[in-house]
Amino acid sequence: MNYSQKELNEIILTKQLNEFYFAILENREISLSTEEYEKIKNSDVVYDDNAKEAMGIFSEVISKSPKAKESGDSLMQTIYSLVLIRQVAILTVIGDEVYDVANSQFINFKRRKIVHYDNFTNYYDETNARVKIFTPEEQPLLTEDTALIDVDETVGYQKYENDHIEQEETEDLTAKFLAEAKDKNIIFFPRPKKR
Repeated sequence: MNYSQKELNEIILTKQLNEFYFAILENREISLSTEEYEKIKNSDVVYDDNAKEAMGIFSEVISKSPKAKESGDSLMQTIYSLVLIRQVAILTVIGDEVYDVANSQFINFKRRKIVHYDNFTNYYDETNARVKIFTPEEQPLLTEDTALIDVDETVGYQKYENDHIEQEETEDLTAKFLAEAKDKNIIFFPRPKKR
């Protein structure tokens, strides 16, 4: 993906709200690389109840044992790879790729799959949500100006999460999502030429 953040901002800012989707992403059963682990451990990851309990116990053991502390990060990486990891994302299509707006990254469908999705406008509309530029001053996790979804209240997001994060059904809906989302995005933005 050879887009600069500035190019991504321009594309995202031109989109209508109905071109965005809430989605539950779940990891495929493949061990995480160190780079993937570093991204996930710092993001807002949601676990099922069993995983939450296991992570709590593991964190407690690490905090009390100097030896466990030494190898804690590599053990945690293994656990992240094995437990059921689900995450709420706001997705849109850019060119022929799927982009996670909240985390400012393209989705690697070899690693992740979509197990539930809804159009964003089922929960928000133009009266309570918009696409806007956020700066690092407004959002300390950002390193540069970034186009994100801005909502007046998080009730819709929380409702979506409550309704779907712990669903038992885990059918892979990725292909269905791609067909629907790409069909809706009539205007395709060309991939930038390599410099």
